[in-house]
Amino acid sequence: MKQREDGSMAWKVLGGGLPVLLILGLILGWMTGVAWGDNSLCFGCHQDESLKKQDARGKSISLFVSEAVYKNSVHAKMSCSDCHTHIKDDKHAEGGQKAADKGVNCATCHGKAEKEYLQGLHSKMIMKGTERAANCYDCHGKHNILPSKDPKSMTNVSNIEKTCDRCHSNVEFVKQHALGAALPEGEFKRSVHGKTGEVTCTSCHGGHNLRSLIDPKSTIFRSNIPQTCGACHPDITKEFTESIHGELAARGRTDSPTCTTCHGFHGIKAKVDPDSPVNEKRIALTTCPQCHAAERISKEYKITTTPVKSYYDSFHGLSYRGGDTYSANCASCHGVHDIRPSSDPKSMISKNNLQKTCGTCHPGASVNFAKGKMHAVASISGQDIGEKVVGWVKIVYILLIVGVIGGLTFFNFMDWLRKTIDRAH
Repeated sequence: MKQREDGSMAWKVLGGGLPVLLILGLILGWMTGVAWGDNSLCFGCHQDESLKKQDARGKSISLFVSEAVYKNSVHAKMSCSDCHTHIKDDKHAEGGQKAADKGVNCATCHGKAEKEYLQGLHSKMIMKGTERAANCYDCHGKHNILPSKDPKSMTNVSNIEKTCDRCHSNVEFVKQHALGAALPEGEFKRSVHGKTGEVTCTSCHGGHNLRSLIDPKSTIFRSNIPQTCGACHPDITKEFTESIHGELAARGRTDSPTCTTCHGFHGIKAKVDPDSPVNEKRIALTTCPQCHAAERISKEYKITTTPVKSYYDSFHGLSYRGGDTYSANCASCHGVHDIRPSSDPKSMISKNNLQKTCGTCHPGASVNFAKGKMHAVASISGQDIGEKVVGWVKIVYILLIVGVIGGLTFFNFMDWLRKTIDRAH
């Protein structure tokens, strides 16, 4: 009986104490969590500036974290273990550094950004095994993350260029990953966009979902460039999309010019800048001829290079090449963004609009003023009767010039020779 009572008593003690043990266990676990949620334990080691480790390639990496910098970051109210979830106890501090190699999963809190990032070029490069492709912390920072509106933030509009340039201005990195040409450092900041302080890399390329230029969904894919530029230049984009160039670009023609073909890419300059491709001094010498004087393009699209040559030989062209920027160039007659074929009634070179177009520079120009053939080349083998006439006139003029000037030169030489001989005698 006594034994039964003792057993019953033991059972009662154990049963009655189970909740207590459970509560104690929870309290102990909570205290452990609080302990590792207290960042002071982490900073106890990581405040040491000499704390380092070696990565898989044997490169030394600093493990120093400034407590002052972290407390000023956007994550200041979070504990270290909120991000470094794999570090749960003091085994890490005792030498279990391998646990820290698992990294931090930003998607735990930033799922939407992660979803966009996984569709982007940087993420795809990492999946292919590219070690140096941009990750979250490469652009946002690690323990020093600040809100994008903060002027000191790596993703602030005034700092994004510098953030991107760390990789894209690195000649070796760009060459290694076949990214084209390395961007000259500060090129964008010197551009017309960079000087505004409102446009930056992400304005055109996108942020987390940045894609390759050959990706049809990319904001810088050839047929998408007008819409990308149109975010800031809607009226100009509307004109361009209705032009002959815009229509060809929309059809996917890779040789058709888009905004960047004439204006450039990262170093876009103002029209008044002499180095700008759309400066008055360069439009007819380099910008338009890059396509309209190209033999391959002329053959493929069945267009002639005659207009460029004939322009250079015309009064307008000769005056323009002489440095007179007031002389008519390509854009003066054909338009800028709204270039249309002559068959289009809205075209500046339509037969019904030529008088108005010429009258822009020649006030009072009559209907007959604009009736002459444009871009005519003097050639006796030309298909047009007017070109043949002008060709024969040109030949006659050349013969007259050679005959008259040559004859005068010969006469003067013979006269000088006779007088020299007479003096000798």
